[in-house]
Amino acid sequence: MSLRTKFMLALLLTGLAAVAMVGGLAYVGMTKKVDVIRRQHAADTFYEGMSAYLQKYGSWQAAGGQEAFDEFMHSRRGAQGNRPPPPGQDGEERPGPPQGGERPGARQGDDHPGPPQGEERQGPPQGDESPRGDDRPPPPRRGGEPPYHFIAADQDYRVLLGGGAYRHGELLPESARKDARAVMVNGRVAAYISPEGVFTPSKQEMQYIDAMREALLAGVTAAAALAVLLGVLLSRGLSRKLSHLTGAVRAMHGGSLLQRVPVEGKDEVAALASAFNDMSEQLARSHEELKESHQTILAQAEQMRELSVRDALTKLHNRRHFDEHATTLFSHAVRHKRPLSVVIGDIDFFKRINDQFSHATGDAVLRQVGEILRSHMRLSDLVARYGGEEFVIAFPETELPQAAALCDKLRNLIEGFPWHEVHPDLKVTMSMGVYADLAAGTAEAMLQKADALLYRAKQTGRNRVCFA
Repeated sequence: MSLRTKFMLALLLTGLAAVAMVGGLAYVGMTKKVDVIRRQHAADTFYEGMSAYLQKYGSWQAAGGQEAFDEFMHSRRGAQGNRPPPPGQDGEERPGPPQGGERPGARQGDDHPGPPQGEERQGPPQGDESPRGDDRPPPPRRGGEPPYHFIAADQDYRVLLGGGAYRHGELLPESARKDARAVMVNGRVAAYISPEGVFTPSKQEMQYIDAMREALLAGVTAAAALAVLLGVLLSRGLSRKLSHLTGAVRAMHGGSLLQRVPVEGKDEVAALASAFNDMSEQLARSHEELKESHQTILAQAEQMRELSVRDALTKLHNRRHFDEHATTLFSHAVRHKRPLSVVIGDIDFFKRINDQFSHATGDAVLRQVGEILRSHMRLSDLVARYGGEEFVIAFPETELPQAAALCDKLRNLIEGFPWHEVHPDLKVTMSMGVYADLAAGTAEAMLQKADALLYRAKQTGRNRVCFA
């Protein structure tokens, strides 16, 4: 799941949870408040009616046979005119369902005095029920089960009206007495009344509750739509910013270390982008410095390697390098049955040159001889200063006659060089020995054979090439 989807879901769930919590609390609080208001008003109405009834006749027993409580309430309401009842009055002051012997002033044959059967639940007066001028919910219509029952008991807590829960004449239990309200007549307690039952919404109240539910559902839907819209907008911006970062990271992974991403705003993502730019710049700079250092190290290593295989005076390879590569050339020639010629040369009377003209002149001679040899070699040939005034050459893919002819050419070049430019009296020649028989067994053995031929050239007059 992408970060954008997660962000949208988080906003959606948060919005739905907030709306559901606030709406649920408001719904529960409203229903409880309506219940409390209706219950209190019904209790006050019933209390006022009972107080007036007992005030008129003195006691419940004295009212027997003269006027039933239900009839009294109807007469009382008729005397009040068409004044609309307050919310919840309709049916709220009704005493409980009829029970035998619970009405005062019973007709002959009744076991207990009381109102006629079925008239003990006192409802609102019939007639016009004009709406109230306040913001309280309208009263429910007449008919059906009343939302509250009321229990009436005398001063000794003996039940007069049982409300469908108690029999006439039994003692009211302690649990019901704690909520009982005393009805005072002439400064004394004439009766107790107590509400019984729970809130039963009427049809109109159910319509109000349904309207609240619909409003809550509409709020949840609007919150969900708003959360989705905000999620799309915010996640799109966040996703765009993060896509720059992820693209830059992939580019760095591919080797392009210097990356720049746009810094938008001053939030955490902008701080992250700024830190990323700084890190990328530092990393790229460090990488460049490391590359330069690496190149320097490679150059120094190559220089050290060259110094280890080069003669410092003549710039030719040294003896160690020649021995290693001559062995390789010999092995290759033997394996592929190809010709190989080995040459060793020595400058004639070099010690006399040092003694007669100085060591500086001798060094100049060595450098010039080395330059003549190097400038007339093929890329495949190997030439080196072997030590002192001795030079060695390996000619791969070269037969003995060709090698001897090339050496004689080199000898003539050395002899014909204008040495007088170095010193007016200076003359330089070189003797060489050439060997090309692979049957010697090793490159070192071939070089020894060439050295023997060099000795012969020295013995036979110098400034010549001997080969075999």
